[in-house]
Amino acid sequence: MELLFVLCILLGLIGVGLPIAFALLVIAVGVLFFGDVDLVIVAQRLYRGVQSFPLLAVPLFILAGQIMSRSGISAHLVEFAKTLVGQMRGGLAAVNIVTSMFFAGMSGTSMSDTAAVGGMLIDPMIKRGYSRAFTAAVTASSSTIGIIIPPSVPMVILGAYLGISTGALFAAGIVSGLLLGLALIAVAWGISVRRGYPVEDKFSFRVMLRALLRATPALTMPVIILGGILGGIFTPTEASAVAVVYGILVGVGYYRTLTLRALYETFCEAAVLSGAVMFVTATAHVMGYAFTFEQLADSLLGPIAQMEMSPVTFLIVLSVVLIIAGTFLDGIAMIFIVVPLFFPAVQLLGIDPVHFGMVVVLCWGIGQQTPPVGAALFITSVIARVNIFSLTLANLPFIAVMVAVLGLVILFPELIVLWVPRALGL
Repeated sequence: MELLFVLCILLGLIGVGLPIAFALLVIAVGVLFFGDVDLVIVAQRLYRGVQSFPLLAVPLFILAGQIMSRSGISAHLVEFAKTLVGQMRGGLAAVNIVTSMFFAGMSGTSMSDTAAVGGMLIDPMIKRGYSRAFTAAVTASSSTIGIIIPPSVPMVILGAYLGISTGALFAAGIVSGLLLGLALIAVAWGISVRRGYPVEDKFSFRVMLRALLRATPALTMPVIILGGILGGIFTPTEASAVAVVYGILVGVGYYRTLTLRALYETFCEAAVLSGAVMFVTATAHVMGYAFTFEQLADSLLGPIAQMEMSPVTFLIVLSVVLIIAGTFLDGIAMIFIVVPLFFPAVQLLGIDPVHFGMVVVLCWGIGQQTPPVGAALFITSVIARVNIFSLTLANLPFIAVMVAVLGLVILFPELIVLWVPRALGL
């Protein structure tokens, strides 16, 4: 009962417009104050919340994504993707999704993916006869791949917060991300066939090879990042630093599209975004400590233990809760508010933490596709100049396939999620 009361106050504060970080801090201070705890602990926990080497990867991956977005690398990725899938019915829709899959291996966030790919492909798709709502839906849904195919900022945050190996989460996201990308392409193709959307240029090996050569410096970045992490050459944090340096070298030295002024603006944008993310992380750590100190999560854990749920049933219930929460909460807030309440039950039921992590990240992605709080939806609606209602309606088939992939991840973890980390000894 106490937990429900506290969560209602928290949601109320967020609902009236208080920034998430401050809402978390207010709740944490209130719980500790009424628990008769010295509030000096708040300052200490704020500091400890971000005193983590793995978390250093968050601002660096954000910076790397911003660099890739501003350097014009997405244009080369689009041209290469067009040579691969442009010959399909509705080829530009497939190009949109494949480009998002390429860009996901560099950016780590769906916002960078949406802005970069949407800015390149939304207008050309509309000019080629695709409906505005369908174009926006393809762009919004494919941006979810940005947080599933590694590197992934949500995976870094989740791994650091719950003590899960970031490298293992990255490895687990490879198959899930590819599966989601292929499923989205299948849906886009089916709709395109029914509506008679156009085919792009016929396949040409020579044209594909030429486009591949131009895009090779961009495509090399995810190979360096993942190869270095999974091969044990460097940690995810070190990989994020390598990604920043490589992105600058490619943007300034090879493509020559990243000017000093653009680089300065990129650093400023990344600093603002990183500051917001890290402040939420710090305040969430304080709230997590307050919940643990007052044992508020026990009121949730007890009934779950008494119900004797199977791991699959528990993950289905968890997914429903997370998707509903993601409808009203930002993804980071959802992780810090809801996930810690369920994590003890994960340990109690013997669920692999990496499997649990992938379910959470997929639910985060689905939550980005649903109003009223859907970051990917709002960014895409602005770029495509389409209202949220029309976009959401067109997005329903893509949301359905995301839920289907989530179901496969829950039911077949050994086949989809865990075999890659285990094969690599992570």
